[in-house]
Amino acid sequence: MFNDTEYFLLRHDLLNIIALFVIGLGASIAPLDFSVNVAFPAISEAFSLPTKSIRWIPFSYVLTYGVLVIGFGALGDRLGHLRVFRAGLVLAIIALTLCALAPTYPWLIAARVLQGIAMALTLSCAPAIVTFLYDETQRTRALSLYGSMTAIASVAAPLIGGVMIAWLDWPGVYWFRVPIAIIALAFLPLLTPRLRANAQHRETPSAQPRPSTLGLLFHTSRQNKRFLWINIVSAVLQLATFAVPLLVPYYLSTVAAWPAERIGIVLGCWASGTLLGSMLTGLISKRLASNLIAYGAAWICTGGLICVMLWSDVPNWGLIFFSMLLQGVGLGLFQVAYADLIVASLPRQARGVAGGITVFTRTVGVVTGAIFWLWVLQLAYPLPQTDAMQTKQIFMTGFKSVFLCAAGLIAVCLLFTRLQTDLWRHRAEENRGF
Repeated sequence: MFNDTEYFLLRHDLLNIIALFVIGLGASIAPLDFSVNVAFPAISEAFSLPTKSIRWIPFSYVLTYGVLVIGFGALGDRLGHLRVFRAGLVLAIIALTLCALAPTYPWLIAARVLQGIAMALTLSCAPAIVTFLYDETQRTRALSLYGSMTAIASVAAPLIGGVMIAWLDWPGVYWFRVPIAIIALAFLPLLTPRLRANAQHRETPSAQPRPSTLGLLFHTSRQNKRFLWINIVSAVLQLATFAVPLLVPYYLSTVAAWPAERIGIVLGCWASGTLLGSMLTGLISKRLASNLIAYGAAWICTGGLICVMLWSDVPNWGLIFFSMLLQGVGLGLFQVAYADLIVASLPRQARGVAGGITVFTRTVGVVTGAIFWLWVLQLAYPLPQTDAMQTKQIFMTGFKSVFLCAAGLIAVCLLFTRLQTDLWRHRAEENRGF
């Protein structure tokens, strides 16, 4: 039997988990967008599109929320994170419905822009709400649990996408997220009093006016060089890592000649690694500072990319799954540790801005990677005089060059910051942050 104190603590923790689940459920509609990648061929066929035109489906969405996410985070800091998060869910329901009903390709792109606005509203404030559910000493645990939920959504996305396309054709990858957003929105009012009560445990507001978002970021970057450098490292790591979802499917279909189902399993293995890394961060943070976790995680990501570079035109399924799992674990560890460092660097009343920054650097990396790695791949292709080379050999030359460059990019960044900054030095400071 539990005594009164133990019962209170158990009930308090259970309610926090439920509240975190509701917030994570609402935020999961963003990583579930990974299912849209599976629908690219069906969308191209439905609208009679050339292959290059399909790039506007991810670009219109990613660029929109990437540009707006920091501003909406600041809006949440001023108007209330719950209010902005709720608005994002409402707009997401509308946007996903319009995407599913799109009669033309321009309509679909416009709806994707609207969906990007909705995701900027939800993603900017979800981490802030989660951190306010727990005491500051458990901040890393809260972010780890939140990261695990989004990672689970990434694992499920390609599998659900395949099922929904078979059932409802390409609109299915949008329809299935509508009820998820509705459920999260329906349960949010039940948790609002609790979330508001937790969110009120902030620093006492200063009599001085709040600085602008740009002013806050500029001041923090000047006063804390670690804050500036960890954001640069994050953008570089996300740029390098994006080579995995961008080119691995082409390797598996062109070189390995694997069916779509097996390709989905490989990508699911990568997402499972991210889930495992996110979960482990909460445990490792009890012994190591977040900056040291991020440093080790970045090297694990580098190792995973090197393993991918070792793939040959004769697929080795053991090496393939090990590489994807290793790179995913490193990515999951880094993302949670990085989020914890950013949250620790900014005032508690700027948690929305902190959440926006973590999404922004990821977006910068993804968008840059989508352009840069295709360019590197093209550079590695042989000259017209060597057209006699087989298609597999041509692709493998570019594939290996891309992943060598990606691994080298992270390694150079880590070595530079190790030698020229104190980013990775241990500091026994409050909250195990910067």
